[in-house]
Amino acid sequence: MWNWSEDFDLQDKFREISDELERFGFKKIGSELLLKCCSAVIINSSKPEAFIDLPGSEVREKFNEIKTGIFGAIDFLKAELNVFSLKLLPMENILVVLTSFFASSQKQPPPVPQEQCQTLKKWFWRSCFSQRYARGGSKSTDIDIDAVYKLKINESNILGDINLSLDNNYFIKNNFNMGAIATKTFILLLAQGKPKSFIQGININLGDVLSQGNRKEFHHIFPKAYLERLGGKSKDKINSLANLSILQRTENKKISDKSPSEYRSEMPEDNQEVEEILATHFCPIEMFKDDYDIFLNSRAELLLTKAKELSQCDRTSEENC
Repeated sequence: MWNWSEDFDLQDKFREISDELERFGFKKIGSELLLKCCSAVIINSSKPEAFIDLPGSEVREKFNEIKTGIFGAIDFLKAELNVFSLKLLPMENILVVLTSFFASSQKQPPPVPQEQCQTLKKWFWRSCFSQRYARGGSKSTDIDIDAVYKLKINESNILGDINLSLDNNYFIKNNFNMGAIATKTFILLLAQGKPKSFIQGININLGDVLSQGNRKEFHHIFPKAYLERLGGKSKDKINSLANLSILQRTENKKISDKSPSEYRSEMPEDNQEVEEILATHFCPIEMFKDDYDIFLNSRAELLLTKAKELSQCDRTSEENC
């Protein structure tokens, strides 16, 4: 049903794009998602049903524009938001909306104006924290496709004006699960801190870590075995987002099952250097007191502050954030 003529088979085109995207760092982008991207560019909707009924000539004429949109969207995700893999994109429909924005008949479109870039980032973070496209979200996606097109042509729009209610429970009650929207959003938030390794204090290569989307790169700050020994309420919150960060496996082995006060000796002697390392993980210095509940709440507050900053919440009011 996707073959409109002998010289244009959409499924073949999708395979070509998928091959290029794999070399670009994005693997296993399925036909359904690509179909939504095509539909967004041509008929301003994420619903592909009407797109399938279009004349093949219209799809052929627009296909390079669609392709430019997809690659422009991925460039933006990688450069501005540290999304190096489809595995870590919190919701697939984000790519659909961005493809609509970056679609262009020009092979090398001009740079995105700073104000538009800021609006796109605000929309991205608010969409992720609110789980805007969870359970399909085609209605919300279509609203945003319309809004992002208006942004593109400098018309008044509502992109980014998404109601968002955030508190520190987001990082305490949500457990770390690589398949969950909250966890993927949390990982991308961590990347914004440009984390340094706990023990050596050197920059962690985020491209390597985040392109894999691998659970093995994320470890407990209060080690799991340590908390299990403590028992009690601490055991129920072992996998809270607020207890996870990007830690190198070699260093995690050195930390092993030690309490933070014990593995402090593995870190640099200079307290200021340690504070600088912890700051890149949005981590409080109070962790070395070994009080897990105090640590969990303190870190959740630091993560919340960063989440509000990324979501461009009104700093003078708690309303709508």
